[in-house]
Amino acid sequence: MNEIEQTLERLKRAVRSFHEAGIDFVLIGGLAMRAHGANNMTTDADFAYAIEPDNLERLAAFLPTIHARVIGRPRNENFVITTDTLRKVRFLNLDSDLGAIDVMRDIAGIDSLEGLRARATVMDLGGFVVPVASIDDLIAMKRAANRVKDQPHIYELLALKKLIEAEPA
Repeated sequence: MNEIEQTLERLKRAVRSFHEAGIDFVLIGGLAMRAHGANNMTTDADFAYAIEPDNLERLAAFLPTIHARVIGRPRNENFVITTDTLRKVRFLNLDSDLGAIDVMRDIAGIDSLEGLRARATVMDLGGFVVPVASIDDLIAMKRAANRVKDQPHIYELLALKKLIEAEPA
């Protein structure tokens, strides 16, 4: 297995772990793009999570099991991710036993998690199904982020959308 395949397998394990932990999420970011057929490579898994109290408790209990650490914080700092942290922050960039993971509750370009979930495509990622952000929502997120690295992703997503729309029903 080459390095790209290993990375994708690790990211898939991360998604499966979130799913098996019962966390209410929608898969977003580069892995969601790949699920739709994009060719971009990503090195992290991005999750938009629900902020209902039960979900926050599951997520706060799950993250220590994968030794999630906030990127950019010293390892010796006793920063603990709690339900209160998850309720208040917009996002956390984490390193974990499963690799790099971003968890987000507030996403630029998206009206709400409920809207994101309603527009998501439920996809089988190899034995388990998860909601994956729609191409339109991925485009909206990339446009709102307005980062240089997102510009080619927007073009790729627009081309992918055009191809899908052109497919016979």
